[in-house]
Amino acid sequence: MSFTVNTVATYMGIVMKAIDNDGKSAMRSLVRIAGVIVASLCLMSVFAQDDTDVSSMAGHKANEEGTKHYKAKEYEAAVPYLQLAAEWGFKDAQVRLGQIYFKGLGSVEKNPLRGLAWLGTAASKPSSASYTGIYERAMAQVPEENHAAVERAVASFTQRYGSGEAAVTCRMKAPLGSNLAQLSCDYDSKYAYVKPMQSAWDEHSSSAFAL
Repeated sequence: MSFTVNTVATYMGIVMKAIDNDGKSAMRSLVRIAGVIVASLCLMSVFAQDDTDVSSMAGHKANEEGTKHYKAKEYEAAVPYLQLAAEWGFKDAQVRLGQIYFKGLGSVEKNPLRGLAWLGTAASKPSSASYTGIYERAMAQVPEENHAAVERAVASFTQRYGSGEAAVTCRMKAPLGSNLAQLSCDYDSKYAYVKPMQSAWDEHSSSAFAL
Protein backbone atom coordinates (compact mmCIF):
# COMPACT_ATOMS: atom_id res chain seq x y z
CA MET A 1 0.00 0.00 0.00
CA SER A 2 2.85 2.43 0.75
CA PHE A 3 4.17 1.90 -2.78
CA THR A 4 0.77 2.82 -4.20
CA VAL A 5 0.50 5.96 -2.10
CA ASN A 6 4.01 7.07 -3.00
CA THR A 7 3.33 6.51 -6.67
CA VAL A 8 0.17 8.61 -6.56
CA ALA A 9 1.97 11.34 -4.64
CA THR A 10 4.71 11.43 -7.28
CA TYR A 11 2.22 11.77 -10.10
CA MET A 12 0.30 14.47 -8.26
CA GLY A 13 3.53 16.42 -7.81
CA ILE A 14 4.12 16.28 -11.55
CA VAL A 15 0.57 17.50 -12.21
CA MET A 16 0.93 20.45 -9.86
CA LYS A 17 4.23 21.43 -11.45
CA ALA A 18 2.63 21.27 -14.90
CA ILE A 19 -0.18 23.56 -13.74
CA ASP A 20 2.28 26.06 -12.26
CA ASN A 21 4.52 26.12 -15.34
CA ASP A 22 1.95 26.08 -18.11
CA GLY A 23 -1.66 26.68 -17.19
CA LYS A 24 -2.79 26.36 -20.80
CA SER A 25 -1.56 22.80 -21.25
CA ALA A 26 -2.27 21.74 -17.68
CA MET A 27 -5.58 20.05 -18.49
CA ARG A 28 -4.06 17.98 -21.29
CA SER A 29 -1.26 16.90 -18.97
CA LEU A 30 -3.72 16.14 -16.21
CA VAL A 31 -5.83 13.91 -18.45
CA ARG A 32 -2.81 11.95 -19.66
CA ILE A 33 -1.36 11.53 -16.19
CA ALA A 34 -4.73 10.57 -14.71
CA GLY A 35 -4.89 7.74 -17.22
CA VAL A 36 -1.43 6.57 -16.20
CA ILE A 37 -2.41 6.66 -12.52
CA VAL A 38 -5.53 4.55 -13.06
CA ALA A 39 -3.64 2.01 -15.18
CA SER A 40 -0.82 1.80 -12.63
CA LEU A 41 -3.18 1.24 -9.72
CA CYS A 42 -5.04 -1.48 -11.60
CA LEU A 43 -1.81 -3.28 -12.47
CA MET A 44 -0.52 -3.01 -8.91
CA SER A 45 -3.78 -4.46 -7.63
CA VAL A 46 -3.46 -7.44 -9.96
CA PHE A 47 0.20 -7.99 -9.10
CA ALA A 48 -0.56 -7.77 -5.37
CA GLN A 49 -3.13 -10.55 -5.74
CA ASP A 50 -0.83 -12.70 -7.88
CA ASP A 51 2.02 -12.29 -5.38
CA THR A 52 -0.06 -13.64 -2.49
CA ASP A 53 1.51 -16.98 -1.65
CA VAL A 54 -0.98 -18.79 0.56
CA SER A 55 1.28 -21.84 0.88
CA SER A 56 3.84 -19.82 2.83
CA MET A 57 1.38 -18.90 5.58
CA ALA A 58 1.57 -20.48 9.01
CA GLY A 59 -1.22 -22.94 9.68
CA HIS A 60 -3.00 -20.90 12.33
CA LYS A 61 -2.90 -17.77 10.16
CA ALA A 62 -4.37 -19.64 7.21
CA ASN A 63 -7.06 -21.04 9.50
CA GLU A 64 -7.97 -17.58 10.78
CA GLU A 65 -8.13 -16.10 7.28
CA GLY A 66 -10.13 -19.01 5.91
CA THR A 67 -12.56 -18.87 8.83
CA LYS A 68 -13.08 -15.15 8.28
CA HIS A 69 -13.99 -15.68 4.62
CA TYR A 70 -16.16 -18.70 5.46
CA LYS A 71 -18.22 -16.81 8.03
CA ALA A 72 -18.63 -13.97 5.54
CA LYS A 73 -19.92 -16.58 3.04
CA GLU A 74 -16.98 -15.83 0.75
CA TYR A 75 -16.51 -19.51 0.09
CA GLU A 76 -14.36 -19.34 -3.02
CA ALA A 77 -11.94 -16.99 -1.27
CA ALA A 78 -11.92 -19.24 1.80
CA VAL A 79 -10.91 -22.43 -0.02
CA PRO A 80 -7.12 -21.89 -0.46
CA TYR A 81 -6.72 -20.81 3.17
CA LEU A 82 -8.88 -23.62 4.56
CA GLN A 83 -7.09 -26.09 2.29
CA LEU A 84 -3.73 -25.19 3.80
CA ALA A 85 -5.06 -25.17 7.35
CA ALA A 86 -6.81 -28.51 6.77
CA GLU A 87 -3.55 -30.01 5.54
CA TRP A 88 -1.85 -28.72 8.68
CA GLY A 89 -4.41 -30.75 10.62
CA PHE A 90 -6.88 -28.12 11.89
CA LYS A 91 -10.14 -30.02 12.36
CA ASP A 92 -12.33 -26.91 12.18
CA ALA A 93 -10.77 -26.06 8.81
CA GLN A 94 -11.33 -29.63 7.65
CA VAL A 95 -15.01 -29.40 8.57
CA ARG A 96 -15.51 -26.04 6.85
CA LEU A 97 -13.65 -27.14 3.72
CA GLY A 98 -15.60 -30.40 3.70
CA GLN A 99 -18.90 -28.55 3.91
CA ILE A 100 -17.93 -26.25 1.04
CA TYR A 101 -17.13 -29.17 -1.27
CA PHE A 102 -19.92 -31.48 -0.12
CA LYS A 103 -22.61 -28.84 -0.60
CA GLY A 104 -20.99 -26.84 -3.37
CA LEU A 105 -21.30 -23.62 -1.41
CA GLY A 106 -21.10 -20.34 -3.28
CA SER A 107 -19.44 -20.71 -6.67
CA VAL A 108 -17.30 -23.66 -5.59
CA GLU A 109 -17.97 -26.75 -7.66
CA LYS A 110 -19.80 -29.44 -5.71
CA ASN A 111 -17.65 -32.50 -5.05
CA PRO A 112 -19.25 -34.87 -2.52
CA LEU A 113 -16.35 -37.32 -2.32
CA ARG A 114 -13.78 -34.60 -1.69
CA GLY A 115 -16.04 -33.02 0.89
CA LEU A 116 -16.62 -36.31 2.67
CA ALA A 117 -12.89 -37.04 2.70
CA TRP A 118 -12.34 -33.88 4.74
CA LEU A 119 -15.42 -34.34 6.91
CA GLY A 120 -14.33 -37.89 7.67
CA THR A 121 -10.83 -36.74 8.56
CA ALA A 122 -12.23 -34.17 10.99
CA ALA A 123 -14.44 -36.88 12.49
CA SER A 124 -11.56 -39.34 12.93
CA LYS A 125 -10.65 -40.00 16.56
CA PRO A 126 -10.07 -38.10 18.66
CA SER A 127 -12.89 -35.82 17.61
CA SER A 128 -15.94 -34.04 18.92
CA ALA A 129 -19.50 -35.33 18.77
CA SER A 130 -20.35 -32.32 16.62
CA TYR A 131 -17.81 -33.18 13.92
CA THR A 132 -18.75 -36.86 14.03
CA GLY A 133 -22.42 -35.96 13.66
CA ILE A 134 -21.78 -33.75 10.64
CA TYR A 135 -19.93 -36.58 8.90
CA GLU A 136 -22.56 -39.19 9.74
CA ARG A 137 -25.41 -36.98 8.46
CA ALA A 138 -23.52 -36.37 5.23
CA MET A 139 -22.83 -40.09 4.80
CA ALA A 140 -26.53 -40.83 5.23
CA GLN A 141 -27.07 -39.06 1.90
CA VAL A 142 -24.57 -41.26 0.04
CA PRO A 143 -25.78 -44.34 -1.86
CA GLU A 144 -24.42 -47.64 -0.58
CA GLU A 145 -22.43 -48.28 -3.76
CA ASN A 146 -20.30 -45.20 -3.06
CA HIS A 147 -19.47 -45.99 0.57
CA ALA A 148 -16.30 -47.93 -0.25
CA ALA A 149 -14.87 -45.01 -2.25
CA VAL A 150 -15.60 -42.66 0.64
CA GLU A 151 -13.98 -44.96 3.18
CA ARG A 152 -10.82 -45.27 1.08
CA ALA A 153 -10.59 -41.49 0.66
CA VAL A 154 -11.15 -40.84 4.36
CA ALA A 155 -8.48 -43.38 5.32
CA SER A 156 -6.00 -41.79 2.92
CA PHE A 157 -6.73 -38.23 4.08
CA THR A 158 -6.61 -39.21 7.75
CA GLN A 159 -3.24 -40.89 7.27
CA ARG A 160 -1.79 -37.62 5.98
CA TYR A 161 -3.82 -34.92 7.69
CA GLY A 162 -5.28 -36.55 10.81
CA SER A 163 -4.45 -35.76 14.42
CA GLY A 164 -0.73 -36.13 15.06
CA GLU A 165 0.11 -36.62 11.38
CA ALA A 166 0.66 -32.92 10.65
CA ALA A 167 1.12 -29.92 12.94
CA VAL A 168 -2.01 -30.40 15.04
CA THR A 169 -2.46 -33.01 17.75
CA CYS A 170 -5.86 -33.48 19.36
CA ARG A 171 -7.02 -35.28 22.48
CA MET A 172 -10.12 -35.52 24.63
CA LYS A 173 -9.56 -33.52 27.79
CA ALA A 174 -11.85 -32.60 30.67
CA PRO A 175 -11.62 -28.92 31.72
CA LEU A 176 -10.59 -28.22 35.29
CA GLY A 177 -13.52 -28.89 37.60
CA SER A 178 -15.47 -30.89 35.02
CA ASN A 179 -15.88 -34.59 34.29
CA LEU A 180 -17.02 -33.94 30.72
CA ALA A 181 -14.21 -34.49 28.24
CA GLN A 182 -13.93 -32.04 25.36
CA LEU A 183 -11.84 -31.99 22.22
CA SER A 184 -8.59 -30.11 22.76
CA CYS A 185 -6.16 -29.53 19.89
CA ASP A 186 -2.62 -28.18 20.08
CA TYR A 187 -0.84 -26.52 17.17
CA ASP A 188 2.93 -26.91 16.96
CA SER A 189 4.08 -23.65 15.39
CA LYS A 190 7.60 -25.05 15.00
CA TYR A 191 6.42 -27.98 12.92
CA ALA A 192 7.99 -27.87 9.47
CA TYR A 193 5.17 -29.09 7.26
CA VAL A 194 6.38 -30.31 3.87
CA LYS A 195 3.54 -30.55 1.38
CA PRO A 196 3.58 -33.92 -0.43
CA MET A 197 4.37 -33.90 -4.15
CA GLN A 198 0.95 -35.44 -4.71
CA SER A 199 -2.08 -34.47 -2.66
CA ALA A 200 -4.27 -37.13 -1.11
CA TRP A 201 -7.12 -36.00 -3.35
CA ASP A 202 -5.18 -36.74 -6.55
CA GLU A 203 -5.26 -40.40 -5.64
CA HIS A 204 -9.07 -40.48 -5.38
CA SER A 205 -10.32 -37.91 -7.91
CA SER A 206 -11.19 -40.65 -10.41
CA SER A 207 -13.67 -42.09 -7.89
CA ALA A 208 -15.66 -38.85 -7.59
CA PHE A 209 -19.44 -39.19 -7.77
CA ALA A 210 -22.42 -36.86 -7.91
CA LEU A 211 -25.27 -36.50 -5.43
